[in-house]
Amino acid sequence: MDRGARVKFKPGSKAQANWRVGEDLSGWVLARYRAPQPGLPERVDVRFGSGVTVWGERASEFVELASEHMR
Repeated sequence: MDRGARVKFKPGSKAQANWRVGEDLSGWVLARYRAPQPGLPERVDVRFGSGVTVWGERASEFVELASEHMR
C-alpha cells in the first residue's frame, strides 16, 4: 500500500478498537515505512475522515480500498 492509498481497518481489528475508529470509516495513507531493526513489521500513518490520525500502526491491520492520490 502506497502513500495516498485509501484504506480501512480489517474487520475485527484490535488496533481499530484501540484507536477508536469506526468500522465504516476509511482513511488515506500518509506514509509507509519500516523500523530500522530487521524483522519488524511495516508501519503506516493513516488519516481518517473523522479527523483521527493513526501513527505507526502495523500495515497488516489495514485493507486497501483504492489507490488514488491524495488531493
